[in-house]
Amino acid sequence: MEVAIIIFFLTWLWVPIALATHLVLSIIVFKDAKSLTSTALNISPVLWLAVSLIIPIIGMFIYWVMNHSQLSNKNYRL
Repeated sequence: MEVAIIIFFLTWLWVPIALATHLVLSIIVFKDAKSLTSTALNISPVLWLAVSLIIPIIGMFIYWVMNHSQLSNKNYRL
């Protein structure tokens, strides 16, 4: 019985860690988008936050490509 309880907690331990990481990374995207004078396609920081919350890894990758990679044509900061 004790082994089953330990396995249950270890199995579900990743859920709060994943949710916390997801939220922290989305907030980082939001703060970074606020620091740009002009984001790609003039998308607001709140919309970037929503994108990174709805589709986490892909949304953050799209944000990086559009605003910070060599493919972006601007990289201005305040």
